[in-house]
Amino acid sequence: MEGETTNPPLADKLTRKETIMSKTTKPKKEETKSPGSNQELFSDINVSMKTGHLTKDAEVIADGRYAKVRFASNKEYQTPEGEIRTNTNYFNVLVSSNLTDAFEVTKQLKKGDWAYFKGEDSTKSFDTPEGYKQTASTIFAYHVVLKKEKVGKSDNDNAEPVLEVSNEPEAIPA
Repeated sequence: MEGETTNPPLADKLTRKETIMSKTTKPKKEETKSPGSNQELFSDINVSMKTGHLTKDAEVIADGRYAKVRFASNKEYQTPEGEIRTNTNYFNVLVSSNLTDAFEVTKQLKKGDWAYFKGEDSTKSFDTPEGYKQTASTIFAYHVVLKKEKVGKSDNDNAEPVLEVSNEPEAIPA
């Protein structure tokens, strides 16, 4: 139909834009990627979100620079025979004292408390005294949510958190 405009495909739009830009500015070598390249769409992301119950009280380490927590997270599944089994994973968490609010909350955590941690994963390999190679993962948390464990089971296990703090990562040690 006359007078009706159609939208050109995305690849044509990118090509035209690059053509216009090439007439006005000289592109750098990094800017000469082909249109539709997936390299521009993705970047590396290292974010971990975990919940679980503390296996012991939080402790302050490294001359007060970090709060260290260890917690367990359970996953239940059903076997083909109908039996329900539980798989438990254990995690280490460090919170820097630079993240003041999260650090203060983490220091108050006690054994049995339910907690949510959001941060970056870090993995290191080491040799045990027995000569075995082991790997340890640590979460450097910058967001902490705390819900105190209730005495006994109740119908209100999904209650609101007692305290929530969030700090965007500035300089989290590797």
